[in-house]
Amino acid sequence: MNGLDPAKKLRILSVSPSQAQLWDRFRNGDREALGSLYRQYIDDLYHYGMHFCRDEERVKDCLQDLFRDMWAERDHISAEIHNVRYYLLSSLRRRLLRSLQKDRRHKNRIIAHSFDLEFTQPQESTIIKNESSQEKAIKVHKAIALLSRRQREVIYLRFFQELSYAEIAQLMSLQVDSVYNLISKAIGLLKKSMAMLLILL
Repeated sequence: MNGLDPAKKLRILSVSPSQAQLWDRFRNGDREALGSLYRQYIDDLYHYGMHFCRDEERVKDCLQDLFRDMWAERDHISAEIHNVRYYLLSSLRRRLLRSLQKDRRHKNRIIAHSFDLEFTQPQESTIIKNESSQEKAIKVHKAIALLSRRQREVIYLRFFQELSYAEIAQLMSLQVDSVYNLISKAIGLLKKSMAMLLILL
């Protein structure tokens, strides 16, 4: 790149590597690639974990174990990972479930109380688009709080994490048709709840 002007050099250097390239570099023992994956996904993973169980120490422990084990077992991880976000979210979900199931205090609360969806991420503002006021955001949160645990999770994974219906089905051990039904019913309930909230407020 010696013959290029400085501005063009900067543009080329600023282009981030593709996910496939990062994944290959990570599997081949590149610690910088692991660091790039960590920085790119840690916020999404942390917020997903906190929505899932609301136990900060447990989430942090599972995240630390996830990246530590990924590095230790990189030689055995498939090169055919087409969606790194899905792989990391599903890996974290499994770890959290195992951790909760081992803890007798949480054993009977996993299904009833997990996945408390809140608007805490910057990208979550996209679901309310033009509704930027705090009051309207609170209305949306109240409406989402009326959904079942599974409905909240599928809404989060589909619209906040942008996973496909097939990926959500695999992650949550559901049929694809069930994911479609959950999302359809959740959206219907949200519309109805928002209408009622607008009347009440």
